[in-house]
Amino acid sequence: MNIWTKILLVGLGGGIGAICRLLISTWLRVSGEWLGLTTWIINTLACFLIGLFAGWLIASAWSPWAKTAFAMLTMTGFCGGFSTFSEYTLDCIKYFEAGHVGIWVIFAAATIFSGLFCCALGYWLGSRI
Repeated sequence: MNIWTKILLVGLGGGIGAICRLLISTWLRVSGEWLGLTTWIINTLACFLIGLFAGWLIASAWSPWAKTAFAMLTMTGFCGGFSTFSEYTLDCIKYFEAGHVGIWVIFAAATIFSGLFCCALGYWLGSRI
């Protein structure tokens, strides 16, 4: 697969992922979310999805070209545009600056552990589809 095809697939998936992140963020913020909840939900969902996509990809009988295209579109593109590590780190800084050190530690740890758990769960499920 040439680089331009990869760029197109990543751009398409990334754009869709970023739009989905905006829609979910907007909906949750209108619902009165607390600082970090939107980031946690989106990142945890992205971890589940990348695990699901990876597991499904490993178990698939697709050609190498199709596997690469699927990975570029969904994992690199969609999950990359959807998840937001930079927002997660900014939320951590906001908690810390506000003097909420306990919440900062809980938020940071919960995000990492739920992300790992959801990625593993998604991978397990994806490999069985």
